[in-house]
Amino acid sequence: MDQLSHAELVDKKFVLFAEGCFGLFTSKIAASLVRYNGDRCVAVIDSRRAGQTVQDVLGYGGPIPIVSRVEQALHLGPEVMIIGKGLHSADLPSAWKPHLLAAVGNGLHLINSIHYRLVGDPDIARAVREKGVTVWETKDAPPVRLNRARVLDLDTWVIHTCGSDSNIGKKTAALQIWNEANRNGISTGFAATGQSGMLISGHGIAVDGVPGDFMAGAVEQVVMEAAAGHEWVVVEGQGSLNHIGFSSVALAILHGALPHALVFCHRLGAERTKVWETPIIPIPELIRMNEELSVFERPAKTAAVSVNSFGFSEEDYRREAEKLEADTGLPVVDPVREGGAARLVEILRAHQRETADRLSGSRR
Repeated sequence: MDQLSHAELVDKKFVLFAEGCFGLFTSKIAASLVRYNGDRCVAVIDSRRAGQTVQDVLGYGGPIPIVSRVEQALHLGPEVMIIGKGLHSADLPSAWKPHLLAAVGNGLHLINSIHYRLVGDPDIARAVREKGVTVWETKDAPPVRLNRARVLDLDTWVIHTCGSDSNIGKKTAALQIWNEANRNGISTGFAATGQSGMLISGHGIAVDGVPGDFMAGAVEQVVMEAAAGHEWVVVEGQGSLNHIGFSSVALAILHGALPHALVFCHRLGAERTKVWETPIIPIPELIRMNEELSVFERPAKTAAVSVNSFGFSEEDYRREAEKLEADTGLPVVDPVREGGAARLVEILRAHQRETADRLSGSRR
């Protein structure tokens, strides 16, 4: 069997592997792929949820079935199995290995979303060779280079979604803006910086798999590629500057992307960061931190706050959004609750005009 390119893999029907963890916040890769590429998803593997549908668990996605084993999904015609959850470790969970071997044994290609390289396991590597299937290790680093600030020479307007924590909606906000801007006639590219964005858009990097000195340069390259031929480019954020585990990737993206505008993302009601459980400092301070750490050649300003209000009633959402608007002095939008990013795109258009007028005035 010929090896497939990444673009070929993401176009095929797939089954999502989310054993023991399928959910909106517990398997964000799987949840994102269902939201944006659900037409190609035939099933989800999670024995805890077997017999339910994706709609039952996520509240969207329709009747995609949840099964216990890959064999139960083969009649639906998948060609690829995607690991639908990232891990905060470099190990392969022992309970996952039989599922992966079963997928390969049935001729499915693999897309790996964790730091552990599947082909580093002798049994999986042997099965892959025997079946001739393709394994895409999404954490493999691209050819590395240092950041040279080439983004400053682009005519494209750069938007970056930063935020208060990991897994709060930075990617979703970026994708919603990307989709809406293109629908509104603004030719817009998407710069994916994590495996979910890569699998949805078909290109990009997993910046957390790149050696530290070269992360900003890798982001620069992705932005340059995504900007080609476009008026705007939206750069997906990762981690957060205040997160002790993921601050390095957040800063690397901020400096590699050199954005004109920021959209700050936050999950309403969140008070502590995930995994490390450190307090989330006040949102106005975090917004100021991101702005102050943008480079002096292109100081970025925040255009809006994008929130994830999952679980809030409409009344509670409106109350919390108004409070956040008062605290930050910025418009607050939930691009999922509001059915799209139309309002965000209008805010960004106005922000772009204001920025251009300010720069023009400063040059007079």
